[in-house]
Amino acid sequence: MRGKILIVEDYADWRELLCGMLQREGHEVKTASFFKQAQEIVLSSKDLDVVILDIRLVETDETNEDGMRLLSEIHQSRSATRVIMITGHGTMELQRKAFKTYKAFDFFRKEQFDSEEFRRCVQEAVEEAARDRQQSRDKGYMLGHRYRRWQRENLGN
Repeated sequence: MRGKILIVEDYADWRELLCGMLQREGHEVKTASFFKQAQEIVLSSKDLDVVILDIRLVETDETNEDGMRLLSEIHQSRSATRVIMITGHGTMELQRKAFKTYKAFDFFRKEQFDSEEFRRCVQEAVEEAARDRQQSRDKGYMLGHRYRRWQRENLGN
């Protein structure tokens, strides 16, 4: 299954590496290097399967956690979209927060990066996102169908 993926990474080398790897797998990939650009893509993409997100999007600012801010926004507005965090600066505290509070799908450290494991993780995330979206459509269809049946039975329409 091929997915729609957004890579949000401030380092061009990492962005290009991940983009090329996922495009070779057949995925449709968009990239962003900073918060506002990524935020616009997320808001305009209704069927985004996976966001691969760096925690720190301004490398020179050690307090920058724009990736965590974007993770929070995605968690609130795009429940079917899976987020895979990738970082060179993540602490255990940030990792726990990403999982527990914002339901990140997975978390990779750049210095221990395993491309095979990463590709498998992305594929699982794409498949899970597609299942969630389909279940949501099915539920909406059933609710609409039940409502129309209720209208016919109770209102004579």
